[in-house]
Amino acid sequence: MIYTQKNVWRKVVELLVVVLVLGIIDQVFQLGMLGWTLNPFLFVILFFSLRYGINIAILSFFTTLVYHVIATFTAGDDLFLLFYDTGDYLYLLFSLLLAVICGLYSSSYRERYESLTYTQDELKDDNKELTKTIKELEDSQRVMQEKVLDSEHTLAQIYQVGIKLDQPTPELVRNEAIAIIADLFKANDIAIYHVDSSKRSLRLRVRQGSSQTLPQTVFLSEESSFYQRLFTEKAITLRNVKDEKNAPVIAGPIVYNEEIQEVLIIDQLDFSRLTTHEIQIMSFVLDWISNRIEKAREWQAKDEEKQMLSGTNIYYKDAFDAHVAQQDVRKEEYGVPYSTVVIQFDRFEGMSVAEAEVILRTYLREIDIIGFDSRQSNLYFLLPGTDAENAQVVEKRIKKALKEKGGTHAG
Repeated sequence: MIYTQKNVWRKVVELLVVVLVLGIIDQVFQLGMLGWTLNPFLFVILFFSLRYGINIAILSFFTTLVYHVIATFTAGDDLFLLFYDTGDYLYLLFSLLLAVICGLYSSSYRERYESLTYTQDELKDDNKELTKTIKELEDSQRVMQEKVLDSEHTLAQIYQVGIKLDQPTPELVRNEAIAIIADLFKANDIAIYHVDSSKRSLRLRVRQGSSQTLPQTVFLSEESSFYQRLFTEKAITLRNVKDEKNAPVIAGPIVYNEEIQEVLIIDQLDFSRLTTHEIQIMSFVLDWISNRIEKAREWQAKDEEKQMLSGTNIYYKDAFDAHVAQQDVRKEEYGVPYSTVVIQFDRFEGMSVAEAEVILRTYLREIDIIGFDSRQSNLYFLLPGTDAENAQVVEKRIKKALKEKGGTHAG
């Protein structure tokens, strides 16, 4: 370990004391140390240069130089020759070079040592944090294992949940999630809603149960304490006596991209399931659903790049039909309606498909899908969770937007 001394005055005092002691001994006993081959003052320069670095090295040179001047003066020699005589001149030059070289070496070595020491200290702190984190993870894992084993859900069942949720598309993940949660928690009315970007409404994704209890759209207000609590805490939320009457029994967030993108809502379930262990299991399943949806979205985005018009999010007709087929399955299994709208695009002049998409996205929901048939020059719109009556309103809105903001209607 290298010697460190941060007190500058102590360094200076040490140097002055050593030079003063040597000077007194030299003067009292008339030793003539400055003429020795192994000059003690050179060792003083060497010692302090290596011990404290370049600054004290220069100071040690000038301190010994001062003594040299004093010794020359007291001896009655010519001070002028001290700086011009070859022997004295070379001695002073050698002393200066010794101080500079050794001081620079010491300073460089100390800087490297301090850097390595700082890195070592950081690594020690990181190791402490990692050790603490690993211990917390081990404790959490042990507690979770105990709770899982204590509940009626076996590890085999949890494993089956993971297998079922490992689906290639987000829609299939949601479908499996509804079935899994309904089975695990004996829930009747259960649905997954998409959170609108403004967070003012929830749009139905998939539903199992009554359409009256679980409507196509849930409008949120600032007075909705239940949903405000859900979005604030980002955790499973239970209805309490202070919440609005139409609030569901329980809701859980589905988080990806670090935001609540979807919400699981359960309105009827076996209340014996609302134990601490069961809520933790539900939280675990929701985390898994969030992860699988996020991964499926990434996989789907890569697969669908070839199914879209270049530079847009508009599907070719075949890919659009595949999405419609998925909605057919959801309608049959879960009773979720959908509608399609067709608009003849060549009736709007002076507009590209990409320009039309930019205009229309502000009038469509995030979950709506656009398709294009280049042979017939038709734009297709898939509106999940929208019945035919509302689809007519959307169609009028689309045509009006294209006419007013996009191009000239041909008639």
